[in-house]
Amino acid sequence: ALAWMARGPAAYPLDTRGRAQPRVRAFPPCLASTEAALHGEYDVAVVGAGIGGLCAAAVLTQVYGKRVAVCEAHYLAGGCAHAFERRGADGTPYLFDSGPTIVLGCSAPPYNPLRQVLNAVGQGEAVQWIRYDAWGMLVPPSEAPDTLPTPGAWKLRLGPGHFQEGPLSMFGGAGAVGEFEALRVACAPLVTAAADIPAMAMRGDRLSLLPLLRHFEALKTLAGQGETATGTFSPFVDGPLFTVRDPWLRSWLDALAFSLSGLRASETSAAAMAYILFDMHREGAALDYPKGGMGSIIDALVSAIESGGGTVALRAPVAQINTDGR
Repeated sequence: ALAWMARGPAAYPLDTRGRAQPRVRAFPPCLASTEAALHGEYDVAVVGAGIGGLCAAAVLTQVYGKRVAVCEAHYLAGGCAHAFERRGADGTPYLFDSGPTIVLGCSAPPYNPLRQVLNAVGQGEAVQWIRYDAWGMLVPPSEAPDTLPTPGAWKLRLGPGHFQEGPLSMFGGAGAVGEFEALRVACAPLVTAAADIPAMAMRGDRLSLLPLLRHFEALKTLAGQGETATGTFSPFVDGPLFTVRDPWLRSWLDALAFSLSGLRASETSAAAMAYILFDMHREGAALDYPKGGMGSIIDALVSAIESGGGTVALRAPVAQINTDGR
């Protein structure tokens, strides 16, 4: 939930001789296996080679020493985060990101759960990150001030104060800046817990409390939030914890939420929204893009699984799950 991913396809050309450009990569052999690759017995079977399934399989393989089989019906691994190649009319190959194109928290601490997984499975340095300190925006010229150099185009710089002094002051009402600061204060307890408790400290077995004890103070803060920590952001935009009244600020929060979940802010995870409002406006904040496209993250996870003795089988749909031993 803490790995923010902005959606939208993007295409990058490959060298006409087949050599990878700095921001593209070729598909490795490990993404060409089929169900025939499955052989022997496995400790764990993972259905679906989306980024969640691959993360789970990589951790099981590299951290817990399990032999894992991942079954994927598609011909490429990655789910919504897969990359694919197409050629133009002149034969030039292009590599497309199918969905996510931007993440937060992968290039520098505090690391998001995705980077924590990559580190844990020995792939932390396998993906190179391109950092951006700003985000270009386009809106209808009629909705933007006439003073912009390019009608309707403005830039969101990350880091402390830039949002408040720039677009929020430009587009929001008289009380928008104060309202935004008050909102961040209201959801600060959620941020403290999310930033201080790494995802890799959370387990689902009977020893789940042990790794959390080293984060006891943050755990107390999180427990004090009750259902707020696991609910939606609605109490922070529609009350009772806080009410966002400025129309432009509400629209901006909905835009951020859509990048996270495809939903409005009031329908998106409160913890995720609170963390984004912290992470985008902290010192050293940056938007991260993996060199070679989002598929390079998938390649790293597949590599971790297969190097540990696991299998990622493509074109291998699962028809039935039997739990009776037959």
